Amino acid sequence: MFSGTDVIYRIKGDNVMLLRRVRPVVMSRPHLRPKNDPVIIPDTMMTHELGEVTVIDSRNNVPAGGVNEAYRLSASSIRSTPVIFGESDVVKSLQLQPGVSAGIEGMAGMYVHGGDNDENQFLLDRIPLYQVNHLGGLFSAFNAEALHGVDFYKSSFPARMDGRLSSFMDVHSKDGSFTYGHHGSFRLGLTSGAFNIDGPVGGGGRTSYSLAVRRSWLDLISTPLLALVNSVSDDEKVKLRYAFMDLNAKASHRFSERSKASVMLYFSDDLLHGGSESGLSEGDTWYDNDKTRMHWGNLVVSGAWDYVFSPTLSGDVTAGFTRYFSRMKHDYYNEEKSGGEIVSASRDVIDNENAITDWILQTDFRWRPSPAHKVDFGVGYTRHSFLPSRTVRTLERDGENWSANDGASTYRGNEAKAYISDDWRVSSCLRINAGVHLSLFNLDGTTHGGVSPRLSVRYLPVDGWTLKASYSRTTQYVHQLSQSFISLPTDQWIPVTGGFKPLVADKVSAGVGKLFGDKYMVSAEAFYKWMHNLIEYRDEYYLIPPSLMWDAQLTSGDGTAKGFDFKLERTVGALTGHLSYSLLWADRTFADRNHGKTYPARFDNRHKINLLLNWHVSGKCEINASWTGMSGNRFTLPTQMWDAPGFSDGDTSVPLDVGLNNYRLPFYHRLDLGVTVRNRRGFWNFSLYNAYCNMNVVAVRRDERKGRPVFQQFHLFPIIPSFSYTWIF
Repeated sequence: MFSGTDVIYRIKGDNVMLLRRVRPVVMSRPHLRPKNDPVIIPDTMMTHELGEVTVIDSRNNVPAGGVNEAYRLSASSIRSTPVIFGESDVVKSLQLQPGVSAGIEGMAGMYVHGGDNDENQFLLDRIPLYQVNHLGGLFSAFNAEALHGVDFYKSSFPARMDGRLSSFMDVHSKDGSFTYGHHGSFRLGLTSGAFNIDGPVGGGGRTSYSLAVRRSWLDLISTPLLALVNSVSDDEKVKLRYAFMDLNAKASHRFSERSKASVMLYFSDDLLHGGSESGLSEGDTWYDNDKTRMHWGNLVVSGAWDYVFSPTLSGDVTAGFTRYFSRMKHDYYNEEKSGGEIVSASRDVIDNENAITDWILQTDFRWRPSPAHKVDFGVGYTRHSFLPSRTVRTLERDGENWSANDGASTYRGNEAKAYISDDWRVSSCLRINAGVHLSLFNLDGTTHGGVSPRLSVRYLPVDGWTLKASYSRTTQYVHQLSQSFISLPTDQWIPVTGGFKPLVADKVSAGVGKLFGDKYMVSAEAFYKWMHNLIEYRDEYYLIPPSLMWDAQLTSGDGTAKGFDFKLERTVGALTGHLSYSLLWADRTFADRNHGKTYPARFDNRHKINLLLNWHVSGKCEINASWTGMSGNRFTLPTQMWDAPGFSDGDTSVPLDVGLNNYRLPFYHRLDLGVTVRNRRGFWNFSLYNAYCNMNVVAVRRDERKGRPVFQQFHLFPIIPSFSYTWIF
């Protein structure tokens, strides 16, 4: 039993009994800094028995209960994870979890339990984001200063979540303080700066705002460096400029003790300009100007209204708009001169764009008919608009013009969903969560349906021990086409169309957990996942005639993933952190890839080890360290060549056909370090990425040197120091 100023509770198993109350309870909100005001819970909103209490450590946010359990990250724990260039990153923090592969070194990729990157759903205040990376994944699109917290699901999924096969990341933006004045921070870093502020609007304590802006200055750094490079040569100039920014804004208003509304705006924007000029010297007989411009980003606008109907029923309505857009333009100009006069000139311009736009309306309800049951249910509708790829090519030569386009059109689809689940506490030891998610997807007169059942069981045999098992089916109607393994603006989000079926995954998992005292927790989980109707480019898709539809380049197939996750974590004390290990397999089988034979997925990282340590030395100093080791990524390496007759003189060397992903890169390992030092006005952050400078191999290619074939290794990042200062006001 424990007591506070206003209430006295008794805890028994999962139950918290309210024995006596004197006046309204004052409860501090978790994860927010102390300056944020408390939430007043009126008598009408209290029930006599709470079905579940989740205890979360203030620094590490480790949940201790719930059937569909999420791994929870707070903004402070995200900032405590050392990453490249010292940029706090949600996705890279999750890469340290068991079962999550990072993809390419330093990038914000996520390959969860054998799934692909597009099989993860990223939600910002329940609205999906389709592009969550800056600069190919080097930076995440989520600004940690704008976040309240993150819930990450990778095994058992709540019934309200569907639309992806592998994982769900539910990001909650930060509310501003309603009563405690205006507060914020300003950060100056090596690659970017950030500013955030929040506070009340008016003096009634009913309205608040929150604003966070982040902008890179890589372009400001690269401009003087390129000027030095270009000063060496008068004949050729190199052009390069990259910049990104993101904006988070939120306003909240309390109409009453029962009613609250909020509006949210998120905008991100990336610009990448590159190119070169040649033939600038006097007397040159030719001139080239090659320019490439890329522009991509997100726009999200949403509004939400939360209402408490009774002590046992509450709900919310969310309406939102989300759009991802991308455009790439390549402009090549060439001219020939004679005697200082232009005798011939040509220009070739290729302009490509793709986009996806959603209009969303959904309602979610939480009903507590009895202390033993918690029922969640809701419905939703999404209006999709897809522009997979539209290309216009324009040719100009000596005053004559030609223009052609691929005739790509916009696809419009409708998606509807409904779900219901019941969290049933059978006894103090046994708890069951059962539910189903129903969905319909209509596009061009074709309708697909999905039935996604969910079942999770938790059993507590004795104190300190937890046994869990789950089954879930998920259905996915949109997917991403990518020709590389990093996030690029040329990647296209497309719907399930033509003769393709929705992507479906069935997953079973079972696990055990043990709590040792109040400091240590050990957990282990085994899983098996079947994936159907996966979509990829077929072998030699570039030979498909351009007159055919773009989906003629694709093929569908199946995949399996299985593995084992282990995690030991210390959640309390000056030294906290975790040690995790994963044993993973991931395979793919496509009729039109690898001659129909099963092959390993590219990110089939068989062994993965992570160690994360956070040492709170004092109130002014904190040291962070993370070590990652994993089996290398898979890749296709031609090992033999044969001489084929060519159309020119001599024979042509052609690589012998080998199986896809037939080789594995060397074992990958890296140590990252970070130190945070606080003072009266703010704090300094110093970090070392790849602290012992292990030059990990990220790619291998076959090359010819002096007439002999050799294999050339490519490395990406050496040791990278960085620092930043954050001023708090």
